[in-house]
Amino acid sequence: MRQNNGEVVSPALEVKGSVLTIITLHIMETQPDRLYPQLEKKFGKAQAFFKNAPVILDLEEIDKKGKAELDFGLLVNTLREFGLVLVGVRSSDAFLCERVVEAGLGLLPPVKSRSSKIVQDDTEESETQSESRDRKTANESRSVAPTKVINQPVRSGQQVFAPEGDLVILSSVNAGAEVLAAGNIHIYGALRGRALAGINGDSTSRIFSLQSDPELIAIAGEYMVNESLDQNVLNHSAVFSLSDGSLKAQVVGSFTPT
Repeated sequence: MRQNNGEVVSPALEVKGSVLTIITLHIMETQPDRLYPQLEKKFGKAQAFFKNAPVILDLEEIDKKGKAELDFGLLVNTLREFGLVLVGVRSSDAFLCERVVEAGLGLLPPVKSRSSKIVQDDTEESETQSESRDRKTANESRSVAPTKVINQPVRSGQQVFAPEGDLVILSSVNAGAEVLAAGNIHIYGALRGRALAGINGDSTSRIFSLQSDPELIAIAGEYMVNESLDQNVLNHSAVFSLSDGSLKAQVVGSFTPT
């Protein structure tokens, strides 16, 4: 509060930092006949879940290819049809940055480069060897990263975030709640909310749930909503992992709360 002519005036606003869940959409191709059908396939069946969800567009791969045309107006309208709201674009290309500003969108700085784990089809290294190496690297990283442990239920509207290591929930995650981790997520109770593991891109992360009926499961950016889950997985103990770019669910048992 401050004084103005002897009167106490309360502030009209304040700025605070916070951790928010924002979808990052990485664009690798700008040709409309390839881009928009894949957007439809990716988000068309989950419009109700992503209603008014904020999205950041990452054009890092496009930047590497040089000058590329992208109709941001059309892209914004298309994403809105899927319930997504484009709030900002990340790019280092001067031409694209100009188009972003002209479209009235926020411009974000590019992230620092990181080593890629993409393995080309003609690689001499087998997939098994690559996965083993990636998992070893991830485990070494997690060995020094703290594990966050939550003893209480995560209730609707709450968000629990483990930015460096694994996350362990010794209770349930209710519908409307959200748990996120850089590493694995272990839920020793019912999972009815959203669980997002490997949020920094670690594709070896897994999600373990004692009783599985999630609103959404995501690992390293690949997601699956409840309606897409096999009915045999629902309400069973399951392990969710990423294999060949797709989420897999393995039932490992059943659990009935006492």
